[in-house]
Amino acid sequence: MKHSSKRRALALVAAVGAAAGLALTGVGPAQAADQPVIALQPVGPVAVSPATLTGVSKTAMPYLSFTTTANSLSTEATLTIDVTQLAQIADVSFSDNCTVVQHVASCGESFYFDDLSGVGSIGALTQMTVRAKADAPAGASASYTVSGTADSATIVGGQGTVEIGGPAYDEAQPKNLTDLAVGTTLSEGVRFTNRGDRAADGTQVLLWASPGIGFARHFANCEYSGGDQPMVAEMALCTIPGLVLPGETAALSPAVRLNVESTAYYTYMDAMIAPAGDTNIQQSAAGQQWTQGTGGQLTLKVITPGTANDAPSGTVSLTERGVHGNYRIAALQAANTADFSVSGASATAAEGDTVTLHLSMTNNGPATIFYRSGDIVGAADIQLPPGTSLVSPANGTHCSDRTIISPAGEVTDCTVTVHVDQVIPGAQGSITMSWGQAGHPAFDTDASDDTAPITLN
Repeated sequence: MKHSSKRRALALVAAVGAAAGLALTGVGPAQAADQPVIALQPVGPVAVSPATLTGVSKTAMPYLSFTTTANSLSTEATLTIDVTQLAQIADVSFSDNCTVVQHVASCGESFYFDDLSGVGSIGALTQMTVRAKADAPAGASASYTVSGTADSATIVGGQGTVEIGGPAYDEAQPKNLTDLAVGTTLSEGVRFTNRGDRAADGTQVLLWASPGIGFARHFANCEYSGGDQPMVAEMALCTIPGLVLPGETAALSPAVRLNVESTAYYTYMDAMIAPAGDTNIQQSAAGQQWTQGTGGQLTLKVITPGTANDAPSGTVSLTERGVHGNYRIAALQAANTADFSVSGASATAAEGDTVTLHLSMTNNGPATIFYRSGDIVGAADIQLPPGTSLVSPANGTHCSDRTIISPAGEVTDCTVTVHVDQVIPGAQGSITMSWGQAGHPAFDTDASDDTAPITLN
Protein backbone atom coordinates (compact mmCIF):
# COMPACT_ATOMS: atom_id res chain seq x y z
CA MET A 1 0.00 0.00 0.00
CA LYS A 2 1.41 3.41 -0.94
CA HIS A 3 0.84 6.51 1.18
CA SER A 4 1.55 10.12 0.37
CA SER A 5 4.43 11.56 2.38
CA LYS A 6 1.99 14.16 3.70
CA ARG A 7 0.17 11.44 5.58
CA ARG A 8 2.95 9.29 7.01
CA ALA A 9 1.79 10.08 10.51
CA LEU A 10 -1.64 8.61 9.91
CA ALA A 11 -2.31 5.08 11.13
CA LEU A 12 -4.38 2.59 9.19
CA VAL A 13 -6.23 0.32 11.60
CA ALA A 14 -8.75 -2.52 11.38
CA ALA A 15 -12.42 -1.60 11.50
CA VAL A 16 -14.12 -2.03 14.86
CA GLY A 17 -17.72 -2.61 15.86
CA ALA A 18 -20.06 0.21 16.71
CA ALA A 19 -19.93 1.57 20.26
CA ALA A 20 -23.05 2.44 22.22
CA GLY A 21 -24.27 5.98 22.64
CA LEU A 22 -23.08 7.63 19.41
CA ALA A 23 -25.32 9.25 16.83
CA LEU A 24 -23.77 10.17 13.50
CA THR A 25 -24.81 13.45 11.97
CA GLY A 26 -23.98 14.95 8.59
CA VAL A 27 -22.20 18.30 8.68
CA GLY A 28 -20.48 20.64 6.29
CA PRO A 29 -21.62 21.63 2.79
CA ALA A 30 -24.07 19.60 0.79
CA GLN A 31 -22.42 16.56 -0.72
CA ALA A 32 -21.54 16.91 -4.36
CA ALA A 33 -22.35 13.94 -6.53
CA ASP A 34 -18.71 13.27 -7.29
CA GLN A 35 -17.33 13.98 -3.80
CA PRO A 36 -16.22 11.14 -1.53
CA VAL A 37 -17.58 10.86 2.00
CA ILE A 38 -15.22 10.75 4.98
CA ALA A 39 -17.27 9.57 7.96
CA LEU A 40 -16.29 9.54 11.62
CA GLN A 41 -16.49 6.03 13.03
CA PRO A 42 -18.50 5.60 16.23
CA VAL A 43 -16.36 6.89 19.08
CA GLY A 44 -16.57 4.67 22.14
CA PRO A 45 -17.35 6.38 25.44
CA VAL A 46 -14.33 6.87 27.69
CA ALA A 47 -13.96 7.21 31.43
CA VAL A 48 -11.40 9.45 33.11
CA SER A 49 -10.06 8.88 36.61
CA PRO A 50 -10.01 11.40 39.44
CA ALA A 51 -6.53 12.22 40.71
CA THR A 52 -6.98 10.17 43.90
CA LEU A 53 -6.89 6.69 42.32
CA THR A 54 -3.72 4.62 41.88
CA GLY A 55 -2.94 2.15 39.10
CA VAL A 56 -5.09 3.97 36.54
CA SER A 57 -4.36 6.70 34.04
CA LYS A 58 -5.35 10.23 35.05
CA THR A 59 -6.19 11.08 31.45
CA ALA A 60 -8.26 9.57 28.66
CA MET A 61 -7.90 9.95 24.88
CA PRO A 62 -10.97 9.33 22.71
CA TYR A 63 -9.83 7.75 19.44
CA LEU A 64 -10.95 9.46 16.23
CA SER A 65 -10.92 7.38 13.06
CA PHE A 66 -12.81 7.57 9.79
CA THR A 67 -14.15 5.45 6.97
CA THR A 68 -14.51 6.57 3.38
CA THR A 69 -16.36 5.64 0.22
CA ALA A 70 -13.33 6.50 -1.90
CA ASN A 71 -10.53 4.23 -3.12
CA SER A 72 -8.15 7.18 -2.78
CA LEU A 73 -8.28 10.58 -1.08
CA SER A 74 -6.58 13.87 -1.82
CA THR A 75 -8.03 16.64 0.29
CA GLU A 76 -7.26 19.15 3.02
CA ALA A 77 -9.79 19.18 5.86
CA THR A 78 -10.67 20.97 9.08
CA LEU A 79 -12.19 19.11 12.01
CA THR A 80 -14.20 21.12 14.50
CA ILE A 81 -14.50 19.65 18.00
CA ASP A 82 -16.87 21.40 20.40
CA VAL A 83 -16.15 20.50 24.02
CA THR A 84 -18.24 23.25 25.62
CA GLN A 85 -20.37 20.80 27.60
CA LEU A 86 -17.46 18.51 28.43
CA ALA A 87 -15.45 21.46 29.79
CA GLN A 88 -17.83 21.68 32.74
CA ILE A 89 -16.46 18.45 34.22
CA ALA A 90 -13.06 18.02 32.55
CA ASP A 91 -10.06 19.88 31.18
CA VAL A 92 -9.47 19.09 27.50
CA SER A 93 -6.29 19.67 25.51
CA PHE A 94 -5.61 19.06 21.83
CA SER A 95 -2.73 18.11 19.55
CA ASP A 96 -0.55 20.78 17.95
CA ASN A 97 -2.54 20.82 14.71
CA CYS A 98 -5.47 22.42 16.57
CA THR A 99 -6.38 25.99 17.55
CA VAL A 100 -8.82 26.34 20.46
CA VAL A 101 -11.16 29.29 21.00
CA GLN A 102 -13.74 29.16 23.81
CA HIS A 103 -13.74 25.34 24.05
CA VAL A 104 -14.05 24.85 20.28
CA ALA A 105 -11.02 23.34 18.54
CA SER A 106 -10.30 23.78 14.81
CA CYS A 107 -7.88 21.08 13.69
CA GLY A 108 -6.15 20.84 10.32
CA GLU A 109 -6.11 17.42 8.64
CA SER A 110 -4.67 16.23 5.33
CA PHE A 111 -6.33 13.13 3.94
CA TYR A 112 -3.96 11.85 1.24
CA PHE A 113 -4.21 8.10 0.63
CA ASP A 114 -3.87 5.70 -2.27
CA ASP A 115 -5.18 2.14 -2.54
CA LEU A 116 -7.84 2.34 0.17
CA SER A 117 -9.84 -0.62 -1.13
CA GLY A 118 -10.42 -3.01 1.74
CA VAL A 119 -8.98 -0.67 4.40
CA GLY A 120 -11.22 -0.65 7.46
CA SER A 121 -10.53 2.84 8.75
CA ILE A 122 -8.22 5.83 8.53
CA GLY A 123 -6.63 7.35 11.59
CA ALA A 124 -6.47 11.10 12.22
CA LEU A 125 -3.68 13.43 13.33
CA THR A 126 -6.06 15.14 15.70
CA GLN A 127 -5.89 13.97 19.29
CA MET A 128 -7.74 15.15 22.37
CA THR A 129 -6.71 14.48 25.96
CA VAL A 130 -9.22 14.65 28.80
CA ARG A 131 -8.46 15.15 32.50
CA ALA A 132 -11.13 15.24 35.24
CA LYS A 133 -11.67 18.51 37.10
CA ALA A 134 -10.91 18.29 40.80
CA ASP A 135 -14.55 18.88 41.81
CA ALA A 136 -16.16 16.64 39.17
CA PRO A 137 -18.32 14.01 40.91
CA ALA A 138 -17.88 10.31 40.09
CA GLY A 139 -20.59 9.27 37.64
CA ALA A 140 -20.92 12.65 35.96
CA SER A 141 -20.90 12.55 32.15
CA ALA A 142 -20.83 15.02 29.29
CA SER A 143 -20.64 14.92 25.52
CA TYR A 144 -18.66 16.61 22.76
CA THR A 145 -19.32 16.94 19.03
CA VAL A 146 -17.13 16.45 15.99
CA SER A 147 -17.87 18.05 12.63
CA GLY A 148 -15.76 19.07 9.67
CA THR A 149 -15.28 20.45 6.19
CA ALA A 150 -12.93 19.46 3.36
CA ASP A 151 -11.76 20.89 0.04
CA SER A 152 -12.99 17.99 -2.06
CA ALA A 153 -14.90 15.66 0.26
CA THR A 154 -17.87 15.63 2.59
CA ILE A 155 -17.12 15.11 6.28
CA VAL A 156 -19.71 13.26 8.36
CA GLY A 157 -19.18 13.82 12.08
CA GLY A 158 -20.76 12.68 15.30
CA GLN A 159 -20.48 12.91 19.04
CA GLY A 160 -18.86 11.09 21.93
CA THR A 161 -19.20 11.00 25.70
CA VAL A 162 -16.85 11.12 28.68
CA GLU A 163 -17.60 9.86 32.18
CA ILE A 164 -15.91 10.73 35.46
CA GLY A 165 -14.66 7.69 37.31
CA GLY A 166 -15.50 4.08 36.62
CA PRO A 167 -14.64 0.49 37.42
CA ALA A 168 -11.18 -0.83 36.56
CA TYR A 169 -10.66 -4.59 36.53
CA ASP A 170 -7.03 -5.43 37.27
CA GLU A 171 -6.53 -9.08 36.32
CA ALA A 172 -3.94 -11.23 38.05
CA GLN A 173 -1.56 -13.26 35.91
CA PRO A 174 -2.87 -16.83 35.48
CA LYS A 175 -0.56 -19.78 36.00
CA ASN A 176 1.94 -20.66 33.28
CA LEU A 177 2.23 -24.45 33.09
CA THR A 178 4.64 -26.86 31.39
CA ASP A 179 4.97 -30.61 30.83
CA LEU A 180 1.20 -31.05 30.50
CA ALA A 181 0.17 -34.60 29.63
CA VAL A 182 -1.86 -35.01 26.46
CA GLY A 183 -5.38 -36.19 27.29
CA THR A 184 -5.53 -34.54 30.70
CA THR A 185 -7.62 -31.59 31.90
CA LEU A 186 -6.14 -28.59 33.70
CA SER A 187 -7.58 -25.73 35.76
CA GLU A 188 -6.76 -22.06 35.15
CA GLY A 189 -7.97 -19.44 37.61
CA VAL A 190 -9.07 -16.00 36.43
CA ARG A 191 -8.88 -13.50 39.28
CA PHE A 192 -9.18 -9.71 39.35
CA THR A 193 -9.58 -6.65 41.58
CA ASN A 194 -11.79 -3.63 40.87
CA ARG A 195 -9.31 -0.78 41.36
CA GLY A 196 -11.81 1.81 40.17
CA ASP A 197 -14.00 4.20 42.17
CA ARG A 198 -17.33 2.91 40.84
CA ALA A 199 -19.01 -0.47 41.00
CA ALA A 200 -19.68 -2.58 37.92
CA ASP A 201 -23.21 -3.90 37.49
CA GLY A 202 -22.28 -7.22 35.95
CA THR A 203 -19.10 -8.73 34.52
CA GLN A 204 -18.07 -10.12 31.16
CA VAL A 205 -15.10 -12.34 30.43
CA LEU A 206 -13.75 -13.19 26.98
CA LEU A 207 -11.50 -16.24 26.74
CA TRP A 208 -9.41 -17.45 23.81
CA ALA A 209 -8.05 -21.01 23.59
CA SER A 210 -5.23 -21.55 21.11
CA PRO A 211 -4.88 -24.74 19.01
CA GLY A 212 -4.22 -27.75 21.21
CA ILE A 213 -6.57 -26.88 24.06
CA GLY A 214 -10.36 -26.66 24.34
CA PHE A 215 -12.88 -25.71 26.99
CA ALA A 216 -13.94 -28.73 29.06
CA ARG A 217 -17.24 -27.11 30.15
CA HIS A 218 -19.69 -24.95 28.24
CA PHE A 219 -21.72 -22.87 30.67
CA ALA A 220 -25.27 -21.71 30.10
CA ASN A 221 -24.34 -18.06 30.66
CA CYS A 222 -21.54 -18.27 28.08
CA GLU A 223 -21.48 -18.25 24.29
CA TYR A 224 -18.87 -20.16 22.31
CA SER A 225 -17.28 -19.66 18.91
CA GLY A 226 -14.80 -21.61 16.84
CA GLY A 227 -12.68 -18.51 16.38
CA ASP A 228 -11.95 -16.68 13.14
CA GLN A 229 -8.22 -17.24 12.69
CA PRO A 230 -5.76 -20.15 12.70
CA MET A 231 -4.29 -19.11 16.04
CA VAL A 232 -7.64 -19.37 17.86
CA ALA A 233 -9.27 -22.77 18.37
CA GLU A 234 -12.22 -21.64 20.48
CA MET A 235 -13.58 -18.51 22.15
CA ALA A 236 -15.91 -18.09 25.11
CA LEU A 237 -17.89 -14.96 26.01
CA CYS A 238 -19.49 -15.18 29.46
CA THR A 239 -21.81 -12.71 31.20
CA ILE A 240 -22.04 -12.86 34.99
CA PRO A 241 -24.63 -10.76 36.86
CA GLY A 242 -24.06 -8.96 40.16
CA LEU A 243 -22.34 -5.86 41.51
CA VAL A 244 -18.55 -5.79 41.77
CA LEU A 245 -17.76 -3.06 44.32
CA PRO A 246 -14.68 -0.83 44.35
CA GLY A 247 -11.82 -2.66 46.03
CA GLU A 248 -13.40 -6.08 45.57
CA THR A 249 -11.26 -9.04 44.54
CA ALA A 250 -13.09 -11.92 42.87
CA ALA A 251 -12.39 -14.99 40.74
CA LEU A 252 -14.26 -16.99 38.15
CA SER A 253 -16.00 -19.92 39.82
CA PRO A 254 -15.40 -22.65 38.93
CA ALA A 255 -11.94 -22.11 37.49
CA VAL A 256 -11.62 -22.49 33.72
CA ARG A 257 -11.11 -26.16 32.80
CA LEU A 258 -9.12 -26.89 29.64
CA ASN A 259 -8.61 -30.17 27.79
CA VAL A 260 -5.06 -30.85 26.62
CA GLU A 261 -5.64 -32.27 23.15
CA SER A 262 -3.49 -34.50 20.94
CA THR A 263 -2.25 -31.50 18.93
CA ALA A 264 -1.07 -29.49 21.96
CA TYR A 265 2.47 -28.19 22.34
CA TYR A 266 2.86 -24.41 22.71
CA THR A 267 -0.67 -23.39 23.71
CA TYR A 268 -2.21 -20.37 25.40
CA MET A 269 -5.32 -19.16 27.16
CA ASP A 270 -6.00 -15.44 26.73
CA ALA A 271 -8.41 -13.81 29.18
CA MET A 272 -10.00 -10.34 29.11
CA ILE A 273 -12.37 -9.41 31.94
CA ALA A 274 -14.33 -6.18 32.25
CA PRO A 275 -17.63 -4.67 33.40
CA ALA A 276 -20.63 -5.87 31.40
CA GLY A 277 -21.09 -3.57 28.42
CA ASP A 278 -17.41 -2.62 28.15
CA THR A 279 -16.68 -1.51 24.58
CA ASN A 280 -13.32 -3.32 24.37
CA ILE A 281 -15.04 -6.63 25.12
CA GLN A 282 -17.73 -5.86 22.55
CA GLN A 283 -15.21 -4.95 19.88
CA SER A 284 -13.05 -8.01 20.54
CA ALA A 285 -16.10 -10.29 20.33
CA ALA A 286 -17.58 -8.68 17.22
CA GLY A 287 -17.96 -10.68 14.02
CA GLN A 288 -18.09 -14.13 15.61
CA GLN A 289 -20.78 -16.78 15.22
CA TRP A 290 -21.78 -17.72 18.77
CA THR A 291 -23.49 -20.80 20.21
CA GLN A 292 -25.03 -20.73 23.68
CA GLY A 293 -23.65 -23.15 26.25
CA THR A 294 -26.00 -25.48 28.12
CA GLY A 295 -24.28 -26.66 31.31
CA GLY A 296 -24.50 -24.86 34.65
CA GLN A 297 -23.60 -21.26 35.51
CA LEU A 298 -20.24 -19.56 35.62
CA THR A 299 -20.18 -17.25 38.67
CA LEU A 300 -17.85 -14.99 40.64
CA LYS A 301 -16.41 -15.99 43.99
CA VAL A 302 -15.67 -12.98 46.22
CA ILE A 303 -12.21 -13.28 47.76
CA THR A 304 -11.94 -9.82 49.32
CA PRO A 305 -15.14 -7.75 49.77
CA GLY A 306 -15.25 -4.25 48.33
CA THR A 307 -16.72 -1.03 49.72
CA ALA A 308 -19.94 0.54 48.48
CA ASN A 309 -20.15 4.29 47.78
CA ASP A 310 -22.67 6.78 46.45
CA ALA A 311 -21.36 6.76 42.87
CA PRO A 312 -23.55 5.04 40.29
CA SER A 313 -22.27 1.80 38.78
CA GLY A 314 -20.48 2.08 35.46
CA THR A 315 -19.87 0.12 32.27
CA VAL A 316 -16.96 2.15 30.91
CA SER A 317 -13.58 1.00 32.22
CA LEU A 318 -10.89 3.37 33.37
CA THR A 319 -7.59 3.04 31.51
CA GLU A 320 -5.07 1.18 33.65
CA ARG A 321 -1.34 1.78 33.54
CA GLY A 322 1.94 0.20 34.56
CA VAL A 323 1.63 -3.46 35.52
CA HIS A 324 -2.15 -3.17 35.84
CA GLY A 325 -4.53 -4.35 33.14
CA ASN A 326 -7.54 -6.52 32.37
CA TYR A 327 -5.94 -8.74 29.70
CA ARG A 328 -3.59 -11.62 30.52
CA ILE A 329 -2.11 -14.65 28.74
CA ALA A 330 -1.39 -18.01 30.32
CA ALA A 331 1.34 -20.00 28.52
CA LEU A 332 0.60 -23.75 28.60
CA GLN A 333 3.13 -26.22 27.18
CA ALA A 334 2.31 -29.88 26.62
CA ALA A 335 4.68 -32.85 26.76
CA ASN A 336 4.32 -33.67 23.08
CA THR A 337 6.26 -34.01 19.83
CA ALA A 338 6.03 -32.91 16.21
CA ASP A 339 8.20 -34.57 13.59
CA PHE A 340 9.08 -32.29 10.68
CA SER A 341 10.40 -34.00 7.56
CA VAL A 342 11.38 -33.07 4.02
CA SER A 343 10.94 -34.83 0.69
CA GLY A 344 13.43 -34.47 -2.15
CA ALA A 345 13.15 -35.19 -5.87
CA SER A 346 14.95 -36.82 -8.79
CA ALA A 347 14.93 -35.99 -12.48
CA THR A 348 16.77 -36.59 -15.75
CA ALA A 349 17.60 -33.79 -18.18
CA ALA A 350 20.07 -33.03 -20.96
CA GLU A 351 22.61 -30.25 -20.98
CA GLY A 352 20.91 -26.94 -21.75
CA ASP A 353 17.51 -28.14 -20.52
CA THR A 354 15.51 -26.68 -17.64
CA VAL A 355 13.84 -28.98 -15.14
CA THR A 356 11.38 -28.35 -12.30
CA LEU A 357 11.93 -30.17 -9.00
CA HIS A 358 8.95 -30.74 -6.71
CA LEU A 359 9.95 -30.65 -3.03
CA SER A 360 8.02 -30.56 0.22
CA MET A 361 8.18 -30.09 3.97
CA THR A 362 5.70 -31.82 6.30
CA ASN A 363 4.69 -31.49 9.94
CA ASN A 364 3.90 -35.12 10.69
CA GLY A 365 2.52 -34.20 14.11
CA PRO A 366 0.99 -35.17 16.36
CA ALA A 367 1.46 -31.63 17.68
CA THR A 368 0.57 -28.33 16.06
CA ILE A 369 3.47 -25.90 16.53
CA PHE A 370 2.53 -22.28 17.29
CA TYR A 371 5.30 -19.68 17.58
CA ARG A 372 3.41 -16.81 19.17
CA SER A 373 6.57 -14.70 19.10
CA GLY A 374 6.04 -14.33 15.35
CA ASP A 375 8.91 -16.57 14.26
CA ILE A 376 8.36 -18.72 11.17
CA VAL A 377 7.58 -22.35 11.94
CA GLY A 378 9.48 -24.75 9.73
CA ALA A 379 11.84 -23.78 6.97
CA ALA A 380 14.18 -25.77 4.74
CA ASP A 381 17.32 -24.89 2.84
CA ILE A 382 17.89 -26.24 -0.66
CA GLN A 383 21.32 -27.14 -2.03
CA LEU A 384 21.16 -27.39 -5.83
CA PRO A 385 22.87 -30.37 -7.55
CA PRO A 386 26.26 -29.52 -9.07
CA GLY A 387 26.16 -28.62 -12.74
CA THR A 388 22.90 -26.67 -12.35
CA SER A 389 21.95 -23.04 -11.86
CA LEU A 390 18.78 -21.53 -10.44
CA VAL A 391 16.07 -20.33 -12.84
CA SER A 392 13.15 -19.73 -10.48
CA PRO A 393 11.88 -18.74 -8.03
CA ALA A 394 14.15 -15.96 -6.79
CA ASN A 395 14.17 -17.53 -3.30
CA GLY A 396 14.44 -21.02 -4.72
CA THR A 397 17.11 -22.09 -2.26
CA HIS A 398 14.72 -21.69 0.65
CA CYS A 399 11.41 -23.45 1.42
CA SER A 400 9.14 -22.03 4.12
CA ASP A 401 5.47 -21.90 4.98
CA ARG A 402 5.89 -18.24 6.03
CA THR A 403 3.50 -18.60 8.97
CA ILE A 404 3.79 -18.62 12.75
CA ILE A 405 1.69 -21.76 13.07
CA SER A 406 2.09 -25.20 11.51
CA PRO A 407 -0.89 -27.51 12.03
CA ALA A 408 -0.26 -31.23 12.45
CA GLY A 409 -0.36 -32.86 9.01
CA GLU A 410 0.38 -29.68 7.09
CA VAL A 411 2.41 -30.16 3.91
CA THR A 412 4.29 -27.21 2.43
CA ASP A 413 5.07 -27.73 -1.24
CA CYS A 414 7.74 -25.82 -3.10
CA THR A 415 9.10 -26.09 -6.62
CA VAL A 416 12.52 -25.13 -7.92
CA THR A 417 13.36 -24.80 -11.60
CA VAL A 418 17.02 -25.23 -12.55
CA HIS A 419 19.05 -25.01 -15.74
CA VAL A 420 21.33 -27.95 -16.53
CA ASP A 421 24.65 -26.29 -17.27
CA GLN A 422 26.57 -29.58 -17.36
CA VAL A 423 25.45 -33.18 -17.17
CA ILE A 424 27.04 -34.83 -14.14
CA PRO A 425 25.82 -38.40 -13.63
CA GLY A 426 24.27 -38.83 -10.19
CA ALA A 427 24.64 -35.14 -9.33
CA GLN A 428 23.14 -34.74 -5.90
CA GLY A 429 21.89 -31.77 -3.92
CA SER A 430 19.64 -31.75 -0.88
CA ILE A 431 16.75 -30.19 0.99
CA THR A 432 17.38 -29.84 4.73
CA MET A 433 15.29 -28.53 7.61
CA SER A 434 16.64 -25.18 8.79
CA TRP A 435 16.00 -24.46 12.47
CA GLY A 436 17.90 -21.18 12.74
CA GLN A 437 20.13 -20.08 15.59
CA ALA A 438 18.04 -21.92 18.19
CA GLY A 439 19.08 -25.24 16.70
CA HIS A 440 17.12 -28.46 16.45
CA PRO A 441 13.93 -28.06 18.56
CA ALA A 442 13.08 -30.36 21.44
CA PHE A 443 9.67 -31.20 19.97
CA ASP A 444 11.24 -32.85 16.89
CA THR A 445 12.77 -36.02 18.30
CA ASP A 446 13.63 -37.63 14.94
CA ALA A 447 16.33 -35.84 13.00
CA SER A 448 16.81 -38.68 10.51
CA ASP A 449 14.19 -37.28 8.13
CA ASP A 450 15.40 -33.67 8.28
CA THR A 451 17.39 -34.12 5.05
CA ALA A 452 16.42 -35.64 1.70
CA PRO A 453 18.41 -35.91 -1.57
CA ILE A 454 17.80 -34.00 -4.79
CA THR A 455 19.25 -36.15 -7.56
CA LEU A 456 19.74 -35.17 -11.21
CA ASN A 457 20.81 -37.60 -13.94
